[in-house]
Amino acid sequence: MKDFDFNQYYQNHEVDLSWLNKPSQHGFRWRCTNGSWRKSKRRVSSVDSFRKAITRDNPSDVYFSTSSWLEPIDLPNLNDETKPHPILLNHLIVFDIDFAPLSLENLERARLTTLNLHKWIEKNYDYELMSISFSGSKGFHLFYNDPDRSLFSIEDGKEREDAVRENRKKLLEEVLLAGFKVDPRITADTRRIIRLPGTIHGKTGLLCHRINIERLGTNIESWISDVPSFFDNMDIPKVAKVEPKKVNQAGKKLTKTIQQNNVEQSYMIEVSNHLPGTKDRTSLIFWTPYSWGTGELCLEQLEDLVKSENLADSYIFSDGQRILFVCPEAFTRAKIVKLLDKIGMEKLSKTLATRKHYWVRISGIMNEDGNWYNEPKFISVIKGNNSKQNYSKAHLKLLTKLGLDIDISQCEQSAGNTEPSIRMVVRD
Repeated sequence: MKDFDFNQYYQNHEVDLSWLNKPSQHGFRWRCTNGSWRKSKRRVSSVDSFRKAITRDNPSDVYFSTSSWLEPIDLPNLNDETKPHPILLNHLIVFDIDFAPLSLENLERARLTTLNLHKWIEKNYDYELMSISFSGSKGFHLFYNDPDRSLFSIEDGKEREDAVRENRKKLLEEVLLAGFKVDPRITADTRRIIRLPGTIHGKTGLLCHRINIERLGTNIESWISDVPSFFDNMDIPKVAKVEPKKVNQAGKKLTKTIQQNNVEQSYMIEVSNHLPGTKDRTSLIFWTPYSWGTGELCLEQLEDLVKSENLADSYIFSDGQRILFVCPEAFTRAKIVKLLDKIGMEKLSKTLATRKHYWVRISGIMNEDGNWYNEPKFISVIKGNNSKQNYSKAHLKLLTKLGLDIDISQCEQSAGNTEPSIRMVVRD
């Protein structure tokens, strides 16, 4: 890679800017073969201006901003209050789908996920498909334009960007809850950069390039050999060998690693147990302690809980290490505080009492390598007393988002708003 003349390649081959409406409104950055980063000091509006921008560098990886700006050059930092807030003109809806490590098997998983996600987007949203890219490594990028321009009419620049970011967060949450393994760092980030089609991937030597929907619908092995490769030693294994993750004796969590003084981060979706639209109503959602296990004894404890407390039907999920218990009733906060104390979950009880609600993980966990683990899978229903129960509309809706077929209209007594409070979080 170090011996490859990227600059010379780009002086003789065209990057793909044809699908961008106004490339000059996007920022461009690249990583050089010496590890340093550079950004364009001029607007890139054409292939020629791109060539001029990189002429003194040897860029191994080239990226562009997913947002377009009135002034994309020297964009101030997000928290820089000393300068006027930049004017966001548009923000592409981008999904990054890849499965590590690189292998034909994982590429096929990524291809199928990308194809199914596109079908799901077409069914549920009015977005315009702009481009599909093979990333040059482990997966694919989907680019959409949102024809709804209402958020971009907000006059205040900061309020506009904040509103767009929140809109994209909601979309991302829906996508993740629908079961699509996308990189959660990309879609909602208005300051994100992503690999430019028509450029070489600096690690693999494969060309990041646009593909059509027909190719996306075709098995990866039928066309991957046609992808231009610029490094002689590149060979994609059929099945990747994965080094096992180190787990502590309790099996509680992946061992944290520190690399170059950076703590590894993970990404997940959480739901609040509070009923939106109510003052003090809450549902009963919790992960069982590791000490309970995931076998018959744990399920017996939960069955006893449902029976002794006269609960409604409760839903059981497992991530292989613990059980996620969801009872979609509408309880008073005080009752759940006492109940959690009763079953030995004092810490959760204290959080509920002091903060008026708590957050519970409802997705798998994604590490910085893009690998997912500990994804909760539906196991069973513990039948309870459904005769006169008051249900949480939001948490019934949550169960449908988790893939269960629940007829909410049959629950005559219900409280709160329909949509649950959901957030995406980053954990160290």
